[in-house]
Amino acid sequence: MDEHATRITDSKLIYTRSGYITYTYQDIPFKVSKLTYELFENEAFQYVFEPYHDVIDAFEGLDIPGLDLSLRARVYYRANMTPVFISERVAPKNRFNLMEELESSGMDYYQPFLLLLDSKQRYGGDRLTLKSDDFYINTLSQIKTTKDVYKNISHILRRLAARDVFDIGRLHVDVSNRAILIKNYLFLYALVAKYYDDKSKHGKGRHKQAVSPLVLREIHKQYRHGLITIDEAVRRSGLKSRSTYYRRVKEMNGREEQVVTHDIHDTPSM
Repeated sequence: MDEHATRITDSKLIYTRSGYITYTYQDIPFKVSKLTYELFENEAFQYVFEPYHDVIDAFEGLDIPGLDLSLRARVYYRANMTPVFISERVAPKNRFNLMEELESSGMDYYQPFLLLLDSKQRYGGDRLTLKSDDFYINTLSQIKTTKDVYKNISHILRRLAARDVFDIGRLHVDVSNRAILIKNYLFLYALVAKYYDDKSKHGKGRHKQAVSPLVLREIHKQYRHGLITIDEAVRRSGLKSRSTYYRRVKEMNGREEQVVTHDIHDTPSM
C-alpha cells in the first residue's frame, strides 16, 4: 500500500483544523467533502478527506483532484505530503513573492491548508474551494422563513447544499435521499430562474416606445383631418397598438395644456 495513503497512528496529535471542499454551482456552495489537516508531535502531518457522496452523486462527472472517488471510500488519507487539491490552489513555498501573499492573507508563516481556507483567490481549473465552518454558519443564518414558494425553492436548495439537518414537509432529509432531492431542486431552481429571467425581459420590453412629439402631432393632425386612417396613424408613429397611440396623444395634449396654462400665469400685467 502507498505509504502516503496510509493513516498515521503512531504519533501524538498536537493540532487539527477542518474545512469543507466546496463546489459552487449557480452561485450556490455545495459541501462535497470534509477536509482535515492534522499535525503530530514528531512533525509528521496528514490530510484526511471525507467525501460526501450524497452531494457528489447529484452532479455528473464531479471529482476531487487526487482522489479516486469510484472507490466510494468513506475516508482517504494523504500522509506527509500536500495533496493535489491543495498544491494546485496555493502558491508554492519557493515562490519569490510568497511573503507578500502571506501578508495579504493575514499570515506570517507558510501553511498551505490555512492559506487556502476561505481564500479569496480564484482557481481557474474548476469550481472547487475550501470553506470554513463559519462560512456555512453564515450562509445558513441568511436563510429566512418565507411564504413565497419560489424563494423557498432556493432556500431549500441552499440547505441541501450545506448538508443541513431539516425536514421538507414530512420528509426528513438524510444521506439516503439528499442526492435525488438536490437533483430535483436544481431542476426547479432552473425553472424559477428562467421564469424571472423571462419576466425581466418582458418588463424591459414594456418600456415606453420613443416617438417625437413633433412627429406625433403631425401624424395626429393628418388623422383628424381624414387624410389617413387610424391604423395608418399607428403604423407611422411606430407604436404597437391603437390604445398606446391614443394614450400617447393624450399625454402629449396634456403636456401642451400645462405649457399654455403656465405661459398665461407668467404673462406680466400691462
